[in-house]
Amino acid sequence: MVGITDWLDDRVQEIIRDPGLHENKADFRDQAKILVEPAEADGFTVAEIKEACGGDVERYLQDQQNAMTDFNRQQRLADNT
Repeated sequence: MVGITDWLDDRVQEIIRDPGLHENKADFRDQAKILVEPAEADGFTVAEIKEACGGDVERYLQDQQNAMTDFNRQQRLADNT
Protein backbone atom coordinates (compact mmCIF):
# COMPACT_ATOMS: atom_id res chain seq x y z
CA MET A 1 0.00 0.00 0.00
CA VAL A 2 1.19 3.49 -0.83
CA GLY A 3 1.91 5.73 2.14
CA ILE A 4 -0.18 8.85 2.69
CA THR A 5 2.73 11.17 1.82
CA ASP A 6 3.34 9.53 -1.55
CA TRP A 7 -0.38 9.36 -2.22
CA LEU A 8 -0.72 13.04 -1.36
CA ASP A 9 2.19 14.06 -3.60
CA ASP A 10 0.58 12.28 -6.53
CA ARG A 11 -2.84 13.81 -5.97
CA VAL A 12 -1.77 17.41 -5.36
CA GLN A 13 -0.67 17.82 -8.98
CA GLU A 14 -4.12 16.67 -10.09
CA ILE A 15 -5.95 19.02 -7.75
CA ILE A 16 -4.11 22.34 -7.93
CA ARG A 17 -4.65 23.76 -11.36
CA ASP A 18 -5.59 27.39 -10.84
CA PRO A 19 -2.48 29.35 -11.82
CA GLY A 20 -1.35 32.31 -9.82
CA LEU A 21 -0.59 33.15 -6.23
CA HIS A 22 -3.37 32.83 -3.70
CA GLU A 23 -3.58 34.76 -0.44
CA ASN A 24 -6.70 33.11 0.95
CA LYS A 25 -6.71 29.48 1.97
CA ALA A 26 -10.50 29.46 1.57
CA ASP A 27 -9.82 29.42 -2.19
CA PHE A 28 -8.89 25.77 -1.65
CA ARG A 29 -11.96 24.62 0.28
CA ASP A 30 -13.39 22.76 -2.73
CA GLN A 31 -10.02 21.23 -3.61
CA ALA A 32 -9.65 19.98 -0.03
CA LYS A 33 -13.02 18.24 -0.32
CA ILE A 34 -11.96 16.76 -3.66
CA LEU A 35 -8.82 15.41 -1.99
CA VAL A 36 -10.51 13.82 1.01
CA GLU A 37 -13.07 11.68 -0.82
CA PRO A 38 -10.63 9.59 -2.90
CA ALA A 39 -8.24 9.39 0.06
CA GLU A 40 -10.93 7.77 2.15
CA ALA A 41 -11.76 5.44 -0.75
CA ASP A 42 -8.08 4.44 -0.83
CA GLY A 43 -8.15 3.62 2.89
CA PHE A 44 -6.83 6.80 4.50
CA THR A 45 -8.64 8.55 7.32
CA VAL A 46 -9.36 12.26 7.48
CA ALA A 47 -7.00 12.43 10.47
CA GLU A 48 -4.18 10.89 8.39
CA ILE A 49 -4.81 13.36 5.59
CA LYS A 50 -4.78 16.33 7.95
CA GLU A 51 -1.61 15.08 9.65
CA ALA A 52 0.15 14.65 6.29
CA CYS A 53 -0.88 18.21 5.41
CA GLY A 54 0.50 19.64 8.65
CA GLY A 55 -2.95 19.93 10.20
CA ASP A 56 -4.56 22.20 7.59
CA VAL A 57 -5.46 20.71 4.21
CA GLU A 58 -6.55 24.02 2.67
CA ARG A 59 -3.35 25.79 3.74
CA TYR A 60 -1.27 22.86 2.47
CA LEU A 61 -2.91 23.05 -0.96
CA GLN A 62 -2.50 26.83 -1.00
CA ASP A 63 1.19 26.51 -0.16
CA GLN A 64 1.66 23.85 -2.84
CA GLN A 65 -0.11 26.01 -5.44
CA ASN A 66 1.92 29.08 -4.56
CA ALA A 67 5.17 27.11 -4.62
CA MET A 68 4.32 25.69 -8.04
CA THR A 69 3.41 29.14 -9.36
CA ASP A 70 6.64 30.61 -8.00
CA PHE A 71 8.71 27.76 -9.47
CA ASN A 72 7.08 28.21 -12.89
CA ARG A 73 7.69 31.96 -12.75
CA GLN A 74 11.34 31.46 -11.84
CA GLN A 75 11.74 28.98 -14.67
CA ARG A 76 10.23 31.37 -17.21
CA LEU A 77 12.55 34.13 -16.02
CA ALA A 78 15.57 31.85 -16.33
CA ASP A 79 14.50 30.81 -19.84
CA ASN A 80 14.22 34.45 -20.90
CA THR A 81 17.74 35.43 -19.83
